[in-house]
Amino acid sequence: MNNMVLRTKLICFAITAMVFFLAWPDMAPAAASADPVFTYFTMDNGLQVLLQEKHDLPVTGITLAINLGIKDEAAGQSGYTHLLEHLLLFGSSAGEADGARQAEFRSHGIAANAHTDHDLMTFEVSCPAVDSAWVLDGLRQTVFTQSLDARRLEREKHAIFEEIKQLRDNPNFLGRLLLMQMLFAGHPYGRSPLGEESVIRKATIEDLQAFARPHLVPGRCALSVVGDFPLADMEKQVRETWGLLKKSENVMADIPPVERLQKNADQQLELDLNESHLFLGWWAPDYNHEHRLATSLLTYVLGRGLNPLFYAVLGGHRRLVDQLDMSYAPMAHGGMVILHMILQEKDIPTAKNEIARFLSRLTSFKFAKEDYPALQQSYVMDYLQSAKNQMTYDSGSFAEAALNLSHASARFLLLKRNPISGSYLENVEKIESSDLRRVAGKYLSGKKLATLAIVPLKKKSP
Repeated sequence: MNNMVLRTKLICFAITAMVFFLAWPDMAPAAASADPVFTYFTMDNGLQVLLQEKHDLPVTGITLAINLGIKDEAAGQSGYTHLLEHLLLFGSSAGEADGARQAEFRSHGIAANAHTDHDLMTFEVSCPAVDSAWVLDGLRQTVFTQSLDARRLEREKHAIFEEIKQLRDNPNFLGRLLLMQMLFAGHPYGRSPLGEESVIRKATIEDLQAFARPHLVPGRCALSVVGDFPLADMEKQVRETWGLLKKSENVMADIPPVERLQKNADQQLELDLNESHLFLGWWAPDYNHEHRLATSLLTYVLGRGLNPLFYAVLGGHRRLVDQLDMSYAPMAHGGMVILHMILQEKDIPTAKNEIARFLSRLTSFKFAKEDYPALQQSYVMDYLQSAKNQMTYDSGSFAEAALNLSHASARFLLLKRNPISGSYLENVEKIESSDLRRVAGKYLSGKKLATLAIVPLKKKSP
Protein backbone atom coordinates (compact mmCIF):
# COMPACT_ATOMS: atom_id res chain seq x y z
CA MET A 1 0.00 0.00 0.00
CA ASN A 2 1.72 3.21 -1.21
CA ASN A 3 -0.63 5.62 0.49
CA MET A 4 -3.61 5.37 2.77
CA VAL A 5 -6.95 7.00 1.99
CA LEU A 6 -9.28 7.23 4.92
CA ARG A 7 -12.68 5.61 4.54
CA THR A 8 -14.75 8.30 6.17
CA LYS A 9 -14.20 12.01 6.64
CA LEU A 10 -15.14 14.22 9.56
CA ILE A 11 -13.81 17.76 9.86
CA CYS A 12 -14.04 18.55 13.55
CA PHE A 13 -13.00 22.14 14.18
CA ALA A 14 -12.34 23.69 17.56
CA ILE A 15 -15.54 25.69 17.41
CA THR A 16 -17.66 22.59 16.92
CA ALA A 17 -15.66 20.42 19.26
CA MET A 18 -16.33 21.87 22.71
CA VAL A 19 -18.45 18.97 23.88
CA PHE A 20 -16.12 16.66 21.99
CA PHE A 21 -13.14 17.80 24.07
CA LEU A 22 -15.04 17.22 27.30
CA ALA A 23 -16.03 13.75 26.19
CA TRP A 24 -12.38 12.96 25.51
CA PRO A 25 -10.68 13.76 28.84
CA ASP A 26 -7.16 15.14 28.75
CA MET A 27 -5.63 12.19 30.51
CA ALA A 28 -2.01 11.40 31.04
CA PRO A 29 -0.78 8.40 29.03
CA ALA A 30 -2.29 5.15 30.25
CA ALA A 31 -4.08 6.92 33.12
CA ALA A 32 -7.40 5.25 32.35
CA SER A 33 -6.19 1.69 32.77
CA ALA A 34 -6.02 0.04 36.16
CA ASP A 35 -2.96 -2.03 35.23
CA PRO A 36 -1.64 -0.63 31.93
CA VAL A 37 1.16 -2.08 29.84
CA PHE A 38 2.63 0.78 27.89
CA THR A 39 5.82 2.46 26.75
CA TYR A 40 6.69 5.99 25.72
CA PHE A 41 9.75 7.08 23.78
CA THR A 42 10.99 9.82 21.45
CA MET A 43 12.64 8.62 18.25
CA ASP A 44 15.87 10.09 16.86
CA ASN A 45 13.87 12.03 14.27
CA GLY A 46 11.87 13.75 17.03
CA LEU A 47 8.62 11.76 16.77
CA GLN A 48 6.97 11.13 20.14
CA VAL A 49 5.48 7.64 20.45
CA LEU A 50 3.12 6.13 23.01
CA LEU A 51 2.20 2.44 22.76
CA GLN A 52 -0.31 0.78 25.07
CA GLU A 53 -1.69 -2.75 25.18
CA LYS A 54 -5.47 -3.17 25.43
CA HIS A 55 -6.63 -6.73 24.91
CA ASP A 56 -10.37 -6.59 25.50
CA LEU A 57 -11.09 -6.56 21.75
CA PRO A 58 -8.98 -7.56 18.70
CA VAL A 59 -8.84 -3.91 17.62
CA THR A 60 -6.13 -1.26 17.41
CA GLY A 61 -6.65 2.50 17.64
CA ILE A 62 -4.01 4.64 15.95
CA THR A 63 -3.73 8.43 16.16
CA LEU A 64 -1.16 10.68 14.56
CA ALA A 65 -1.37 14.23 15.95
CA ILE A 66 0.50 17.06 14.22
CA ASN A 67 1.26 20.46 15.68
CA LEU A 68 -0.38 22.16 12.73
CA GLY A 69 -3.62 24.08 12.93
CA ILE A 70 -5.39 27.28 12.04
CA LYS A 71 -2.92 29.14 14.26
CA ASP A 72 -0.15 28.39 11.75
CA GLU A 73 -1.82 30.07 8.78
CA ALA A 74 -0.25 33.37 7.75
CA ALA A 75 -1.92 36.21 5.88
CA GLY A 76 -3.18 34.93 2.55
CA GLN A 77 -3.27 31.30 3.74
CA SER A 78 -6.70 31.15 5.38
CA GLY A 79 -8.06 27.71 4.57
CA TYR A 80 -4.75 26.06 3.68
CA THR A 81 -4.92 23.73 6.69
CA HIS A 82 -8.44 22.65 5.78
CA LEU A 83 -7.54 22.08 2.13
CA LEU A 84 -4.31 20.28 3.00
CA GLU A 85 -6.20 17.88 5.24
CA HIS A 86 -8.62 17.08 2.43
CA LEU A 87 -5.75 16.30 0.08
CA LEU A 88 -3.88 14.20 2.62
CA LEU A 89 -7.07 12.24 3.18
CA PHE A 90 -8.11 11.81 -0.41
CA GLY A 91 -5.20 12.98 -2.52
CA SER A 92 -4.11 9.65 -3.95
CA SER A 93 -0.90 9.39 -5.90
CA ALA A 94 -1.09 9.82 -9.64
CA GLY A 95 -2.37 6.85 -11.57
CA GLU A 96 -4.41 5.35 -8.76
CA ALA A 97 -8.10 4.94 -9.47
CA ASP A 98 -10.46 7.03 -7.40
CA GLY A 99 -12.09 5.03 -4.63
CA ALA A 100 -9.74 2.05 -4.93
CA ARG A 101 -8.18 2.42 -1.55
CA GLN A 102 -11.44 3.35 0.15
CA ALA A 103 -12.84 0.08 -1.12
CA GLU A 104 -9.74 -1.76 0.10
CA PHE A 105 -10.17 -0.27 3.56
CA ARG A 106 -13.82 -1.20 3.67
CA SER A 107 -12.96 -4.77 2.76
CA HIS A 108 -10.65 -4.94 5.80
CA GLY A 109 -13.17 -3.37 8.20
CA ILE A 110 -11.03 -0.28 8.74
CA ALA A 111 -12.58 3.05 9.78
CA ALA A 112 -10.70 6.33 9.81
CA ASN A 113 -11.20 10.03 10.36
CA ALA A 114 -9.28 13.27 10.45
CA HIS A 115 -9.85 16.36 12.56
CA THR A 116 -8.46 19.86 12.27
CA ASP A 117 -8.74 22.49 14.98
CA HIS A 118 -6.93 25.69 15.81
CA ASP A 119 -3.97 23.86 17.39
CA LEU A 120 -3.64 20.40 15.86
CA MET A 121 -4.37 18.19 12.91
CA THR A 122 -5.08 14.56 13.79
CA PHE A 123 -5.52 11.38 11.80
CA GLU A 124 -7.27 8.48 13.53
CA VAL A 125 -7.70 4.89 12.38
CA SER A 126 -9.52 2.01 14.04
CA CYS A 127 -8.57 -1.31 12.49
CA PRO A 128 -8.50 -5.05 13.16
CA ALA A 129 -5.40 -5.85 15.17
CA VAL A 130 -4.05 -8.10 12.41
CA ASP A 131 -3.89 -5.09 10.07
CA SER A 132 -2.06 -2.77 12.50
CA ALA A 133 1.36 -2.94 10.82
CA TRP A 134 -0.11 -2.43 7.36
CA VAL A 135 -2.18 0.56 8.47
CA LEU A 136 0.72 2.16 10.36
CA ASP A 137 2.94 2.01 7.30
CA GLY A 138 0.18 3.42 5.12
CA LEU A 139 -0.45 6.30 7.54
CA ARG A 140 3.23 7.24 7.48
CA GLN A 141 3.30 7.30 3.70
CA THR A 142 0.04 9.23 3.41
CA VAL A 143 1.10 12.11 5.62
CA PHE A 144 4.81 12.38 4.92
CA THR A 145 5.27 11.63 1.23
CA GLN A 146 3.28 14.79 0.41
CA SER A 147 2.50 13.41 -3.05
CA LEU A 148 -0.51 15.69 -3.40
CA ASP A 149 -2.59 14.93 -6.45
CA ALA A 150 -3.31 17.98 -8.57
CA ARG A 151 -6.22 16.16 -10.22
CA ARG A 152 -8.11 16.15 -6.94
CA LEU A 153 -7.36 19.72 -5.91
CA GLU A 154 -10.30 21.36 -7.68
CA ARG A 155 -12.62 18.57 -6.58
CA GLU A 156 -11.67 19.06 -2.93
CA LYS A 157 -12.06 22.80 -3.24
CA HIS A 158 -15.64 22.35 -4.37
CA ALA A 159 -16.22 19.86 -1.55
CA ILE A 160 -15.02 22.48 0.94
CA PHE A 161 -17.20 25.18 -0.60
CA GLU A 162 -20.22 22.91 -0.22
CA GLU A 163 -19.21 22.14 3.35
CA ILE A 164 -18.95 25.85 4.13
CA LYS A 165 -22.37 26.47 2.64
CA GLN A 166 -23.98 23.71 4.71
CA LEU A 167 -22.30 24.67 7.98
CA ARG A 168 -23.23 28.33 7.62
CA ASP A 169 -26.86 27.24 7.79
CA ASN A 170 -26.23 25.28 10.99
CA PRO A 171 -27.02 27.55 13.97
CA ASN A 172 -24.92 25.47 16.39
CA PHE A 173 -21.84 25.71 14.18
CA LEU A 174 -22.38 29.28 13.07
CA GLY A 175 -23.05 30.48 16.61
CA ARG A 176 -19.83 28.99 17.96
CA LEU A 177 -17.86 30.29 14.98
CA LEU A 178 -19.06 33.88 15.42
CA LEU A 179 -18.69 33.73 19.19
CA MET A 180 -15.11 32.54 18.82
CA GLN A 181 -14.38 35.38 16.43
CA MET A 182 -15.70 37.86 19.01
CA LEU A 183 -13.85 36.29 21.95
CA PHE A 184 -10.54 35.96 20.08
CA ALA A 185 -10.65 39.05 17.87
CA GLY A 186 -7.13 39.92 16.70
CA HIS A 187 -5.72 36.53 17.71
CA PRO A 188 -5.09 33.55 15.38
CA TYR A 189 -7.85 31.67 17.23
CA GLY A 190 -10.28 34.26 15.91
CA ARG A 191 -9.78 33.14 12.31
CA SER A 192 -12.41 31.01 10.66
CA PRO A 193 -11.34 27.34 10.58
CA LEU A 194 -13.29 26.99 7.35
CA GLY A 195 -10.95 29.40 5.62
CA GLU A 196 -11.68 32.14 3.13
CA GLU A 197 -13.23 31.00 -0.11
CA SER A 198 -11.22 33.49 -2.17
CA VAL A 199 -7.95 32.14 -0.74
CA ILE A 200 -8.93 28.51 -1.16
CA ARG A 201 -10.02 29.14 -4.75
CA LYS A 202 -6.58 30.47 -5.71
CA ALA A 203 -4.51 27.84 -3.84
CA THR A 204 -2.22 25.63 -5.93
CA ILE A 205 -0.49 22.34 -5.18
CA GLU A 206 2.79 24.26 -5.00
CA ASP A 207 1.28 26.65 -2.43
CA LEU A 208 0.09 23.79 -0.25
CA GLN A 209 3.38 21.90 -0.50
CA ALA A 210 5.29 25.02 0.54
CA PHE A 211 2.88 25.49 3.46
CA ALA A 212 3.14 21.84 4.53
CA ARG A 213 6.89 21.43 4.21
CA PRO A 214 8.01 23.10 7.47
CA HIS A 215 5.05 21.71 9.45
CA LEU A 216 4.83 18.07 8.41
CA VAL A 217 8.01 16.99 10.16
CA PRO A 218 8.41 14.21 12.79
CA GLY A 219 9.44 16.65 15.51
CA ARG A 220 5.99 18.25 15.41
CA CYS A 221 4.16 14.92 15.70
CA ALA A 222 2.98 12.41 18.27
CA LEU A 223 1.95 8.85 17.38
CA SER A 224 -0.25 6.93 19.82
CA VAL A 225 -1.15 3.27 19.25
CA VAL A 226 -3.50 1.47 21.64
CA GLY A 227 -4.81 -2.03 21.13
CA ASP A 228 -4.49 -5.77 20.97
CA PHE A 229 -0.80 -6.37 20.27
CA PRO A 230 2.39 -7.48 22.07
CA LEU A 231 4.16 -4.31 23.14
CA ALA A 232 7.62 -5.43 21.99
CA ASP A 233 6.37 -6.37 18.53
CA MET A 234 4.61 -3.04 18.05
CA GLU A 235 7.62 -1.05 19.22
CA LYS A 236 9.82 -2.90 16.73
CA GLN A 237 7.35 -2.20 13.92
CA VAL A 238 7.11 1.50 14.73
CA ARG A 239 10.85 1.96 15.08
CA GLU A 240 11.50 0.22 11.75
CA THR A 241 8.86 2.01 9.66
CA TRP A 242 8.57 5.44 11.29
CA GLY A 243 12.32 5.54 11.82
CA LEU A 244 12.61 5.94 8.03
CA LEU A 245 11.45 9.54 8.41
CA LYS A 246 14.37 11.94 8.44
CA LYS A 247 14.86 14.49 11.16
CA SER A 248 14.02 18.01 9.96
CA GLU A 249 14.29 21.45 11.49
CA ASN A 250 11.32 22.09 13.75
CA VAL A 251 10.56 25.80 13.93
CA MET A 252 7.58 26.73 16.09
CA ALA A 253 5.69 29.95 15.51
CA ASP A 254 5.48 32.33 18.45
CA ILE A 255 1.74 32.35 19.18
CA PRO A 256 0.71 34.93 21.80
CA PRO A 257 -1.66 34.01 24.64
CA VAL A 258 -5.30 34.97 24.27
CA GLU A 259 -6.16 38.18 26.13
CA ARG A 260 -9.35 38.86 28.09
CA LEU A 261 -12.14 40.81 26.45
CA GLN A 262 -11.81 44.51 27.20
CA LYS A 263 -15.52 45.16 26.74
CA ASN A 264 -18.67 43.14 26.18
CA ALA A 265 -19.39 42.11 22.60
CA ASP A 266 -22.93 41.62 21.38
CA GLN A 267 -24.33 40.47 18.05
CA GLN A 268 -27.65 39.31 16.62
CA LEU A 269 -28.54 37.77 13.27
CA GLU A 270 -31.49 36.10 11.61
CA LEU A 271 -31.70 32.61 10.10
CA ASP A 272 -34.55 30.61 8.64
CA LEU A 273 -35.34 28.82 11.92
CA ASN A 274 -38.32 28.10 14.13
CA GLU A 275 -36.49 28.64 17.42
CA SER A 276 -33.88 31.05 18.73
CA HIS A 277 -30.34 30.26 19.86
CA LEU A 278 -28.55 32.30 22.50
CA PHE A 279 -24.78 31.92 22.97
CA LEU A 280 -22.79 33.40 25.84
CA GLY A 281 -19.00 33.08 25.81
CA TRP A 282 -16.24 33.85 28.32
CA TRP A 283 -12.45 33.87 28.17
CA ALA A 284 -11.14 30.81 30.05
CA PRO A 285 -7.86 29.11 31.06
CA ASP A 286 -5.69 27.32 28.52
CA TYR A 287 -4.83 23.62 28.38
CA ASN A 288 -1.88 23.89 30.76
CA HIS A 289 -3.39 26.26 33.30
CA GLU A 290 -3.76 25.11 36.89
CA HIS A 291 -7.47 26.01 36.78
CA ARG A 292 -8.29 23.79 33.78
CA LEU A 293 -9.81 20.84 35.65
CA ALA A 294 -11.75 23.03 38.08
CA THR A 295 -13.16 25.01 35.15
CA SER A 296 -14.17 21.81 33.40
CA LEU A 297 -15.86 20.56 36.56
CA LEU A 298 -17.68 23.88 36.99
CA THR A 299 -19.17 23.57 33.49
CA TYR A 300 -20.48 20.13 34.48
CA VAL A 301 -22.16 21.64 37.54
CA LEU A 302 -23.69 24.55 35.64
CA GLY A 303 -24.65 23.22 32.24
CA ARG A 304 -23.72 19.57 31.78
CA GLY A 305 -24.06 16.28 33.63
CA LEU A 306 -27.22 14.83 35.14
CA ASN A 307 -28.53 17.88 36.99
CA PRO A 308 -27.35 21.12 35.34
CA LEU A 309 -27.74 24.01 37.76
CA PHE A 310 -28.67 26.48 35.02
CA TYR A 311 -31.93 24.59 34.42
CA ALA A 312 -32.99 25.52 37.95
CA VAL A 313 -31.87 29.11 37.44
CA LEU A 314 -33.90 29.43 34.22
CA GLY A 315 -36.87 27.46 35.51
CA GLY A 316 -39.19 28.67 38.21
CA HIS A 317 -42.79 29.56 37.41
CA ARG A 318 -42.02 29.70 33.69
CA ARG A 319 -39.49 27.81 31.68
CA LEU A 320 -37.19 30.22 29.86
CA VAL A 321 -35.17 27.66 27.86
CA ASP A 322 -36.00 24.45 26.01
CA GLN A 323 -32.42 23.14 25.95
CA LEU A 324 -29.06 24.27 27.23
CA ASP A 325 -25.50 23.06 27.25
CA MET A 326 -22.31 24.49 28.70
CA SER A 327 -18.91 23.51 27.36
CA TYR A 328 -15.28 24.39 27.88
CA ALA A 329 -12.52 24.31 25.26
CA PRO A 330 -8.99 24.50 26.68
CA MET A 331 -6.53 25.15 23.85
CA ALA A 332 -2.78 25.64 23.82
CA HIS A 333 -2.82 29.44 24.04
CA GLY A 334 -6.19 30.17 25.63
CA GLY A 335 -9.64 28.81 26.21
CA MET A 336 -13.31 29.62 26.23
CA VAL A 337 -16.48 28.64 28.05
CA ILE A 338 -19.70 28.67 26.04
CA LEU A 339 -23.28 28.49 27.25
CA HIS A 340 -25.69 27.61 24.42
CA MET A 341 -29.44 27.89 24.95
CA ILE A 342 -32.38 27.10 22.67
CA LEU A 343 -35.36 29.25 23.58
CA GLN A 344 -38.08 31.54 22.31
CA GLU A 345 -36.98 34.94 21.03
CA LYS A 346 -39.24 36.76 23.48
CA ASP A 347 -37.43 35.09 26.39
CA ILE A 348 -33.90 36.13 25.39
CA PRO A 349 -33.71 39.35 27.45
CA THR A 350 -35.08 37.66 30.57
CA ALA A 351 -32.76 34.66 30.19
CA LYS A 352 -29.72 36.95 29.85
CA ASN A 353 -30.73 38.89 32.95
CA GLU A 354 -31.32 35.73 35.00
CA ILE A 355 -27.93 34.30 33.99
CA ALA A 356 -26.15 37.56 34.87
CA ARG A 357 -27.96 37.79 38.22
CA PHE A 358 -27.04 34.23 39.16
CA LEU A 359 -23.40 34.57 38.07
CA SER A 360 -23.03 37.65 40.25
CA ARG A 361 -23.72 35.41 43.28
CA LEU A 362 -21.72 32.39 42.11
CA THR A 363 -18.57 33.23 44.09
CA SER A 364 -20.51 32.52 47.30
CA PHE A 365 -22.54 29.56 46.06
CA LYS A 366 -22.55 26.37 48.15
CA PHE A 367 -21.58 23.64 45.70
CA ALA A 368 -20.99 20.82 48.20
CA LYS A 369 -22.59 19.39 51.36
CA GLU A 370 -19.49 20.39 53.28
CA ASP A 371 -20.45 24.04 52.74
CA TYR A 372 -23.43 23.56 55.08
CA PRO A 373 -23.64 22.86 58.83
CA ALA A 374 -23.59 19.15 59.65
CA LEU A 375 -27.29 19.02 60.55
CA GLN A 376 -28.27 20.33 57.10
CA GLN A 377 -25.98 18.22 54.96
CA SER A 378 -28.39 15.32 54.50
CA TYR A 379 -31.04 17.66 53.01
CA VAL A 380 -29.03 19.59 50.42
CA MET A 381 -27.92 18.86 46.87
CA ASP A 382 -24.21 18.06 46.51
CA TYR A 383 -23.57 19.57 43.07
CA LEU A 384 -19.83 19.02 43.32
CA GLN A 385 -20.03 15.27 43.97
CA SER A 386 -22.70 14.83 41.32
CA ALA A 387 -20.46 16.47 38.74
CA LYS A 388 -17.47 14.36 39.81
CA ASN A 389 -19.58 11.21 39.45
CA GLN A 390 -20.61 12.27 35.95
CA MET A 391 -17.03 13.02 34.92
CA THR A 392 -15.95 9.62 36.25
CA TYR A 393 -18.71 7.92 34.27
CA ASP A 394 -17.83 9.83 31.10
CA SER A 395 -14.16 9.00 31.54
CA GLY A 396 -14.92 5.30 31.96
CA SER A 397 -17.18 5.21 28.91
CA PHE A 398 -14.58 7.10 26.91
CA ALA A 399 -11.75 4.77 27.90
CA GLU A 400 -13.55 1.67 26.63
CA ALA A 401 -12.51 2.44 23.04
CA ALA A 402 -8.89 2.09 21.97
CA LEU A 403 -9.27 4.92 19.46
CA ASN A 404 -10.47 7.32 22.17
CA LEU A 405 -7.42 6.55 24.28
CA SER A 406 -5.02 6.91 21.37
CA HIS A 407 -6.52 10.26 20.40
CA ALA A 408 -6.46 11.69 23.94
CA SER A 409 -2.88 10.50 24.48
CA ALA A 410 -1.60 11.98 21.22
CA ARG A 411 -3.16 15.35 22.03
CA PHE A 412 -1.75 15.15 25.56
CA LEU A 413 1.78 14.58 24.26
CA LEU A 414 1.69 17.65 22.01
CA LEU A 415 -0.25 20.08 24.20
CA LYS A 416 0.90 19.26 27.74
CA ARG A 417 3.84 21.38 28.85
CA ASN A 418 3.76 21.00 32.62
CA PRO A 419 4.56 17.88 34.67
CA ILE A 420 1.58 16.26 36.37
CA SER A 421 1.14 14.23 39.51
CA GLY A 422 -1.58 11.60 39.62
CA SER A 423 -4.14 10.50 37.08
CA TYR A 424 -6.89 12.58 35.50
CA LEU A 425 -9.57 11.30 37.87
CA GLU A 426 -7.31 11.54 40.93
CA ASN A 427 -6.82 15.22 40.21
CA VAL A 428 -10.53 15.75 39.60
CA GLU A 429 -11.29 14.19 42.98
CA LYS A 430 -9.01 16.70 44.71
CA ILE A 431 -11.10 19.67 43.57
CA GLU A 432 -13.11 21.29 46.35
CA SER A 433 -16.09 23.63 46.47
CA SER A 434 -13.77 26.56 47.15
CA ASP A 435 -11.94 25.81 43.89
CA LEU A 436 -15.20 26.15 41.96
CA ARG A 437 -15.95 29.48 43.61
CA ARG A 438 -12.43 30.65 42.79
CA VAL A 439 -12.64 29.87 39.07
CA ALA A 440 -16.20 31.22 38.94
CA GLY A 441 -14.92 34.55 40.20
CA LYS A 442 -11.90 34.58 37.93
CA TYR A 443 -13.62 33.68 34.67
CA LEU A 444 -17.42 34.05 34.87
CA SER A 445 -18.81 36.22 37.65
CA GLY A 446 -18.89 39.85 36.57
CA LYS A 447 -16.48 39.29 33.66
CA LYS A 448 -16.71 40.64 30.13
CA LEU A 449 -18.42 38.28 27.73
CA ALA A 450 -19.47 37.81 24.13
CA THR A 451 -23.17 37.38 23.40
CA LEU A 452 -24.75 36.16 20.18
CA ALA A 453 -28.45 35.71 19.46
CA ILE A 454 -29.64 33.84 16.37
CA VAL A 455 -33.33 34.49 15.87
CA PRO A 456 -35.93 33.39 13.29
CA LEU A 457 -35.96 35.25 10.02
CA LYS A 458 -38.56 38.00 10.06
CA LYS A 459 -41.31 37.54 7.51
CA LYS A 460 -41.58 40.39 5.05
CA SER A 461 -44.89 42.15 4.73
CA PRO A 462 -46.68 41.49 1.45
